[in-house]
Amino acid sequence: MYYQIWNFFLKEDKYIYWKEKIKVNKNFDKVTWQKNIDFLSLVEQTFQLKSQLAETDSLEPFLKLARENGYNLTAEELGWFLVTRRQIWDLFDFAQKTPSLKEKLLIAKEPQQFIDIAAENGYYFSVDELAWLLIDIKSSSNLVSINNSVGEILTVSSYGRIETGYWIWLAEHWGIVPPFCHRDKPSTFLCQNLNNPFLPDRCFLPKSYFNQRLMAIHN
Repeated sequence: MYYQIWNFFLKEDKYIYWKEKIKVNKNFDKVTWQKNIDFLSLVEQTFQLKSQLAETDSLEPFLKLARENGYNLTAEELGWFLVTRRQIWDLFDFAQKTPSLKEKLLIAKEPQQFIDIAAENGYYFSVDELAWLLIDIKSSSNLVSINNSVGEILTVSSYGRIETGYWIWLAEHWGIVPPFCHRDKPSTFLCQNLNNPFLPDRCFLPKSYFNQRLMAIHN
């Protein structure tokens, strides 16, 4: 399945095409972002669907299978999601290898300045898209950054070889990522604004917090 995604959207010629296409088309929202996440999560949990998608040789039957399984995704929606995420990850990777760029990004005083620096280096995404990706990472039960009373990171979350803790901390400092959040919605809510992850009924300590906190204390 991942070969299909790479072949349709992320191999060099396709990536360049979709990168230019979504650069001028920013009409998608958090609902569309989450729909893509939910679809890819379903694929990971459903062996038969994963196998069927792996057999597709073009984008049309791939999207048709998605629709048959309850996800009415367009090529533009899936392309936007995949290429935007890759641009953010590529920026993180490039910054990790380029100390001067990393320092420039980390001293950005506001998220739009961060976005402008990314664009100067050929990476295009919005403040919202950056926040959504970092919230996705933060809401994982396996990844969490922990800050002490003076804001120092005690442990550093990582995704593969890319460290993410300082990007999460920076986004928390700006106020675009809540301190602790989760993707799974509780059965009842204290409020009506279900899209605000900063509200108390949308936040909790991820499962890994306690283990990492103990490790940080012992170290």
